[in-house]
Amino acid sequence: MIRVFLFTLFFPLLAFADARVNELQALIPGMIDFITSRGVNSYNGAPYPQIYIVNEQEICTGAYGKPMEVCDIAGYYNDDTNEIFIRNKPTQHMSEDRFQEVVLVHELVHFLQYHDGTWQKVTCRQELELHAYEIQDAYVDLYGIDPEQKIDPLFGLLSSMCPRSNPMFFHQQHLHGGD
Repeated sequence: MIRVFLFTLFFPLLAFADARVNELQALIPGMIDFITSRGVNSYNGAPYPQIYIVNEQEICTGAYGKPMEVCDIAGYYNDDTNEIFIRNKPTQHMSEDRFQEVVLVHELVHFLQYHDGTWQKVTCRQELELHAYEIQDAYVDLYGIDPEQKIDPLFGLLSSMCPRSNPMFFHQQHLHGGD
């Protein structure tokens, strides 16, 4: 009897999650067209990534590669598995308004960067964020989404800087002949 109760309790949640993933999967071709129309990335026909909606702990652990309960990451693209993971709830700096859609367009930039070779051309992975932020902001503007979904300019600048090129920002010591 308890199994039936639990099934009827959780089945609608699972069905909703699957429906949402299907909705997001359906948006991918249009989003890729939007991204490539901006002239930076190209699409080479690679299979579209699979999307997963997961909780904060799963996002944090997956993004950092070690168990973490809390972080402020909304999603990430795993190039080894061709999967995009998106949080089930907005981060503290984002709103509900089309949250997962905005994260998806950002992560699709990374998907394209990986498949068009951009990842091999940058000095560090952080540089890849700059274009993803630009696309995210343009998408928010184009579709009239809550401006809270846009990246804070200072955060965007700092999070797209290479640590080795900017040691003062990242608490790295510079060695100066005998200092």
